[in-house]
Amino acid sequence: MVSVIVICYNQEKSIAAALDSVLRQDESVPFEIVIGDDASIDHTREICQGYADKYPDKVRLLPQELNLGLVKNYFRCLKACRGEYISDCAGDDEWLGTTRISDAMKIFESHPEVNSVFTDYIIFDTATRISHQAYSSEFEDRKFNPIIKKETLLRKTLNRTNSLPYMLSTAVFRRKDLEDVMKDAYEMVCNEEFGCEDVPIIAALASKGDAAFNPAVTLKYNIISNSISNNSDRLKSTRFYLKSLRMSRILGRYYGITEEEMTDTFRTKSLYLASAAFDINDKTLALEIEQEIYSWSLNPSLKCKTYFYLRKFHSARYAVSKLKHLYNI
Repeated sequence: MVSVIVICYNQEKSIAAALDSVLRQDESVPFEIVIGDDASIDHTREICQGYADKYPDKVRLLPQELNLGLVKNYFRCLKACRGEYISDCAGDDEWLGTTRISDAMKIFESHPEVNSVFTDYIIFDTATRISHQAYSSEFEDRKFNPIIKKETLLRKTLNRTNSLPYMLSTAVFRRKDLEDVMKDAYEMVCNEEFGCEDVPIIAALASKGDAAFNPAVTLKYNIISNSISNNSDRLKSTRFYLKSLRMSRILGRYYGITEEEMTDTFRTKSLYLASAAFDINDKTLALEIEQEIYSWSLNPSLKCKTYFYLRKFHSARYAVSKLKHLYNI
């Protein structure tokens, strides 16, 4: 009934704990685990193969391919899934408890308008060893208003300044609704240029149905240095945010969310990108950022424009300093 996608890459230290945490789920609802190892160069694949050999009726390791990247690897796994419902666990995270799947099925049965059931989770910083519960500040509101209507959910997904309305890794969702959108517009769900899989999936699901909150804590989400969304490399982080801003504009147009309705995400991301364009001496990237921001119908903030204006002088000063160093002036 449920397929659990486990994508991994060079996670030999954590993949066993991730797989064990899924295997601990109660079996009142039949489930399978589909592993997509993205051409790891450590011992990750060997560990995964061991689980596939030990649990042949429960665990499937997909054939090895060249490194696909996050998006293609996720959707390769989705295509291989046999379940009516989908859930996932990253190779460096862990599920908590034993009833995440069975609890979700009960909610689906009582709320046919819902196509996604998500839960609370623990955020654990692997560097500082500090953890906190994600929804603690808004727990009571979510608990007493557990159903998020699809219209609200879609707008919150595309117009946000920080986190998504829910973490896809905490959810169990109905596969058919996602695939219906993919049949009509595959590139709006699986698109490598978006740089992520969770936002387009949540948006697609929100276009088809509501989401329900289960207050149980079912995931330990580990913050890892230099992951895609938490990268200390300013250049890589900037490219990720640039893709994210482009994605918001493209998805908004497809789902009928106006740019005015995405003002918050535009203001936040455009300011970050303009600041990065000033700090990073990469003319091509800076031009891409400026073109993307001005492709929106919204007017960038004064601070954003100031960064662009100052960057021209910043670049000129950098060029002069290089020439002086070259000719020992």
